[in-house]
Amino acid sequence: MKYRKRILATITVTGMIAYATRRTTVRQTATAPTLSLTPETPHEPPEGHYDARKGAAGYAPIVGTLGALAVPAVIVVFTSPPDGPHSGEVIAFATGLLVVTMIGSIIGAISLAAIGGESTLTPNLTPAVMYAAVPVVMALVDVVAAFEILASLALPHARLLLQLITGISGALGVFFAALALGDSWATHPAHSPSYLEWKSTEWITSQRDADKAALRVAAIGVLPVAAGTVCRVSGLHLPSHATAVNTIVLSGLALTVFATVASALRTRHPDAALSRGPRPWEAYTTTLATSAYAAILLLFLP
Repeated sequence: MKYRKRILATITVTGMIAYATRRTTVRQTATAPTLSLTPETPHEPPEGHYDARKGAAGYAPIVGTLGALAVPAVIVVFTSPPDGPHSGEVIAFATGLLVVTMIGSIIGAISLAAIGGESTLTPNLTPAVMYAAVPVVMALVDVVAAFEILASLALPHARLLLQLITGISGALGVFFAALALGDSWATHPAHSPSYLEWKSTEWITSQRDADKAALRVAAIGVLPVAAGTVCRVSGLHLPSHATAVNTIVLSGLALTVFATVASALRTRHPDAALSRGPRPWEAYTTTLATSAYAAILLLFLP
């Protein structure tokens, strides 16, 4: 009888402990926060996306190297100028383009490095990258055009090839600048009280819109440089007198400086407003400006 009471008491205590443990587990399960299947950024592609910050940081030293390579070319032009008719005006044209190349590469590298230092992938970085691409593309086009100008004196048979390379360089630069729109949908404001409200004010609202915008801007952007290349190869040439040379060089420098300043201003993060994504006029202005510059430059190459 004594052992029966002990066994009964043990069973009773064990049952009470099990019951209390079960109630605690159920209560914790009921109050535990459920994991949301919706990502923090509802519009971020699940397969990943291109991070403009990392890309800009990686491109910055490459662009800076392009500017460093322009310095020896300027020194060679000064120390060993090629001989030929009207060589003075031709050398001045090439030197001006090489100087613009050096300036555009240096400040373009600084702009890309500044974008690479951003802590958050906000929507305003996409147009900032497109603005920063303007001096980079201009530097690439100018350095190839400068080689074509020098080749007109030393290697006249290579002029057509370098003219084609100049046009292709401008078209590729415009194409890569427009590709920044393709991944703009992955960006989002760092502090967004209402994502749907912010999205309603944006030009690009889906990945499909981003892809279409990138291809459309690229296709329209390459039209001027493509037309200029065709006209130049067909034999259309405008006289490169001193006024035209100075206008082209100063226009290239002005576009480089303006785009750099615009890129710096576009990286600004306002306190009372959300970051704005790319606007259509920004996308078309950056691409068409560089493309038109390359087309005009092609027509004035000797």
